[in-house]
Order: sequence, then structure tokens, then C-alpha cells
Amino acid sequence: MQVVISCMDYRLTQEVINKSKKDSLIIRNAGANIFEIKDILKKLNPEEVVYLPHTDCAAMKLTYSVIKNHEGVTQLINDKLISIFKDKNFSTLKELEEINAKVNEDLLKEILPKAKITTELVDVNKIKWPERKARVYVLKSNTKYDEEMIGSYIIQSPEFEVILADLEIANKLGLRIEKNEFDTKF
Repeated sequence: MQVVISCMDYRLTQEVINKSKKDSLIIRNAGANIFEIKDILKKLNPEEVVYLPHTDCAAMKLTYSVIKNHEGVTQLINDKLISIFKDKNFSTLKELEEINAKVNEDLLKEILPKAKITTELVDVNKIKWPERKARVYVLKSNTKYDEEMIGSYIIQSPEFEVILADLEIANKLGLRIEKNEFDTKF
């Protein structure tokens, strides 16, 4: 089984499509955050993981602002995203984005030692992306994208409980939920 992991950013949807196989499971969250989904990955135990963090990432901008400028966030966002970077040494957002890719790739290798792991830090300045739509689709991991989703933010997971911090981040970014495939209300 192949799992493709990426950020929820609207600019990455075509990259996710291009890197996915027909039966791939897709997990997308704020910052392509492996720490948040490590237990799910252990259960899935995929043979292959394609990991696609990116530059100009809003989750990394938020992380940078919290650590360097002491911006306030909820405890959930702090625990699931910010905390893994508090002891890291970085001066710029670019350095933090590179650390994000490395820290999460190392975590993937630790929790999935037998999996083939491919990491690509996607430079959004080198890809074509659609017009941004300020909405979020909350999808299950096996859902394939349709045309109306292109340009939207996509949070995707096999389990709803692990994306609660991502929903808070989406709210902080002013995005509205367009569709939620999970029965759970939030």
C-alpha cells in the first residue's frame, strides 16, 4: 500500500494527484505533520510513503510566528504542531521549512522502518496552481478529488480525531468547511 502525505494547502492538490497511485491512501493536514498522524501510520503500516511538504507553508509561518514572535495559539495546535519545533535552531522561515521536511522524514523512518520513503520539499514557486478558494474539504483517505475541490484546502485522514488541530488552523486562516465526509460534528 502507498500512502501520500502532504499539506492541506490548495496549491498541492495536483502534486498529490501526480504522485498517487490509483489505490493510494492520502493524508493531508496542516504542515504535512507526521507527528499528528504517527499512530495512524503505525496501524496502516504502508509499504511506501510519498511525503510532500512545501515552501511558503502557512502552518510553518504560524509555527515561526508562535516561536519567534510569541503569537498565541490553542493548546491543541501547540501540542500537535508547534511543540516539535520549539527546540530546533532556525532563523528564517526557509530554514524552518527545511527542518520540517527533515524532522518529519526522520519520524517516518523511525515509525515505519521497512517502508520505502520518498520526500520531496515542493517549491510552490516552481509549480502551477489553481485560483485559491477559501474553503476546506474534510475527506476520508480513500476519497479521490473532483473538479470542484481543485483550488480548495483539503484535510484528509482515515480518522477524524487526528485532524482536530488542522480544523482549528483552518479556522484561524479564515477558511470555511465546504464538505465533511465524517459523521462527527465540530
